[in-house]
Amino acid sequence: MATAPVSVEKSIETQEDLQDRREHCAPAARLLASLDGGLREQVRIHHDGEFALYTVSELLHETTDPVVRLGLGGRRRLQTDDGFDGVLDTKVVDQDLSDTKARDAGELVERLADDDGSQRHLIAIAPHGGDIEEHTDEQAERVAEQLGPHLATAWRCKGWGSNGGAFVRWHITSTDLNPVCFPLLNSVISRRFIHAVAFHGFDDEPGVLIGGTAPARVKQRLARAIGQVLPAGLEARVALPDPKSGFLVSRCIPGWAGI
Repeated sequence: MATAPVSVEKSIETQEDLQDRREHCAPAARLLASLDGGLREQVRIHHDGEFALYTVSELLHETTDPVVRLGLGGRRRLQTDDGFDGVLDTKVVDQDLSDTKARDAGELVERLADDDGSQRHLIAIAPHGGDIEEHTDEQAERVAEQLGPHLATAWRCKGWGSNGGAFVRWHITSTDLNPVCFPLLNSVISRRFIHAVAFHGFDDEPGVLIGGTAPARVKQRLARAIGQVLPAGLEARVALPDPKSGFLVSRCIPGWAGI
């Protein structure tokens, strides 16, 4: 983990990705290399007492200055519309904090449930636990508890923030998460689990969405099974593959099978 002072500047017209994705940033290539960071990895950017997590979606090769470019949405995560002097930080999770201390500090931690070190049947993941998408980490933990360490494990990230700002501070699109930045995730991802289920939250309307890369018939069966145990008035349905609804349940990190 390393830090460097940077000048955060506005994205330019051709950087459509930065303009469309508030979670993405573009640092100078030489700057990021000096911090042992890399493309598609996560970094923090600090500004005036605030900080947020970003994915490096592109590198600036045309400058040797310590510059990072953000779109308007990315800058607004740090409560400004303008460019600013800040700090680039390759720290992603704080591995030393308990959940209580992380909550008090508005920090991000990762957890791996008791794991036998070899089972490949199932992993339940919750990349947006804590207050990012509330209770999703508890859902993944419940799966591991019910099945036991020989049949399932659970990996979770838990993030908190002041004044309800955990989502703004810590949310990274799940398919952008780079295991290199999450040591516990990196310790199991090479195991190639047969099945993976990811828990996510959404606020469009009550209910459960089933998504992911599993065959349609499997998702339909899951929807029926879950719908049978939901309280009255709630529905389980298969998500449509569009950017708004996304694959909010059972979305897998690339390289893992999904159910």
